[in-house]
Amino acid sequence: MKHIFLINSYAIKNDVDILKNNITEYCKNNKIDYKIEINGNGLETEDILKKYQKTNYIIIAIGGDGILNRTLNCLIGTPNILSFIPYGTGNDFYKTVKKQFKIGNNKCDIIKINDRYFINTACFGIDAEVANNKNMIKTKLIPKKQKYNISLLYNFFKYKCRNFAIKIENREINDDFATIAICNGTFYGGGYNIGPKSVLNDGKFEVYLAPKLNKISMIKLILQMKKGQHEESKRIEKIVTDKLSIKSPIKITCNIDGEQLRDKRFNIELIKDGITIYYDENMIQALKND
Repeated sequence: MKHIFLINSYAIKNDVDILKNNITEYCKNNKIDYKIEINGNGLETEDILKKYQKTNYIIIAIGGDGILNRTLNCLIGTPNILSFIPYGTGNDFYKTVKKQFKIGNNKCDIIKINDRYFINTACFGIDAEVANNKNMIKTKLIPKKQKYNISLLYNFFKYKCRNFAIKIENREINDDFATIAICNGTFYGGGYNIGPKSVLNDGKFEVYLAPKLNKISMIKLILQMKKGQHEESKRIEKIVTDKLSIKSPIKITCNIDGEQLRDKRFNIELIKDGITIYYDENMIQALKND
């Protein structure tokens, strides 16, 4: 099956030529029919992938979780298979795939949120602010893998909890929350084990509700989230479902797999086996940046 390598040159920067050579060598050695596409800033994904709407190829997103999300949204409803090479700072989806998927094709649930889709996690509240603001940290003095933690520290002191109205099945919850996390996958934020029991193809997703907390309680919760121990906290409510809606009195930002979505209302529904993921650890090891 033909492989289309979609390189996000914004994320890969000076390594593009090296990566292109590595792809060429890998494909020749493994007798793979292939083509390389260059995505200059991540926003060109849709234009590039329009030509592949009717093909039956393996489309390989090379970059971070954001380019994976944009590629996913372009492939919904096409015969193509989604694959990836983790070349970002967090690579959170990859961490889950390594634990849960076999080498080759795997059916994977996806989640529709309004008119977009995500495959790993979505979050509201302080989590969304942290994820969005980390991209504003431009200084080269801070390592890429620490930008999430620096953004967390920055938002920790200034964030104010927001009111959300949540409807899950026949239950309605209206309260102020510090964070709301929706997990199809296990990790976010570069290794925070937010969904320790989440499975990518079980037909359900986990919802974690953290109420308004004082600063000391918030610090404790953040440390628990890092290690995947927050399910033990009495302050966290965990709900397992396949559908919910979230409303806010004002327009807010939801972070979905590293991308931003702004609205007042979010309708969220799981699609069982919504995409096929091709996982090839040998290809990843041959081409990834570490």
